[in-house]
Amino acid sequence: MSRNRITHFHLAIFFGLLVLVFAGAAPAAAQIAQLPERPGQHLHSIDVNLPSGVTDKCEPTYTYEEGPRGPSHWAGVCNTGHMQTPIDISKPEKISLALLPRLLFNYQPAELDMVNDCNRYQLKLRFPPNQWLKVGKKPYRLGEVRFREPGETAVNGKRPPMALQLVHLSPELNFLVVEVPVVVGKENSVIKTLWERVPYPGKEIKVPFIKINVMDLMPADHGFYRFPGSLTTPICNEPVQWFLMKNPIEMSEAQINQYRKYYQNTARPLQPLNNRPLVESQ
Repeated sequence: MSRNRITHFHLAIFFGLLVLVFAGAAPAAAQIAQLPERPGQHLHSIDVNLPSGVTDKCEPTYTYEEGPRGPSHWAGVCNTGHMQTPIDISKPEKISLALLPRLLFNYQPAELDMVNDCNRYQLKLRFPPNQWLKVGKKPYRLGEVRFREPGETAVNGKRPPMALQLVHLSPELNFLVVEVPVVVGKENSVIKTLWERVPYPGKEIKVPFIKINVMDLMPADHGFYRFPGSLTTPICNEPVQWFLMKNPIEMSEAQINQYRKYYQNTARPLQPLNNRPLVESQ
């Protein structure tokens, strides 16, 4: 085989794998778990452009408690980067919403695809490639919705009881995260559907006859805080564009407590601001 043919063959394989990685791999079938009586071992999620990678071995490589694998010892740029997340937002620059790029959400109903990622401390939802957010004219694909307890980003020193993090990826493989704070209030019907179908630790489940629309997990008002940051788990990649919604959604106290029976205290410690720009839509 000629060198040109070999090169073309390798390129074809490379781009084929890239498409598979970006779209995500098809999950295996799994049974629905019953809630454990006590909080389980802490677990967490992977980058949105990779297959789910779940494994029932439940052997996390880091912890949220201080110790040899705690936050001060996390790998990558977690302790050397200058734009790390989460942060405490205070005294942001207030700018008229009309002068900022609009957030145009184009999420569609998709079959329920949920992961209990027992190696990365969380439950998460996964989505097909037809879920998009545009910031101005720039598109970002929604790959996952990750749950946090408590919410990670603080405002004036206060964190919400929980948060959703909508993790997006641009065609250039740049991350964008929309964080939606959760407060105690009325029962959330979408969350009720999810909590009734949580898979066993290390498993992924698809339920084709149940459709989830992320718009049903968004506040009606799309005002936001914006700042540059990082992913909040090792290796804490930078840069990541962050939008924190100013308005929360509600879950009942019972629903928040249900999540805590799986994972709790999965918020990374707050990181220094380091003079980064903070913007609040007005």
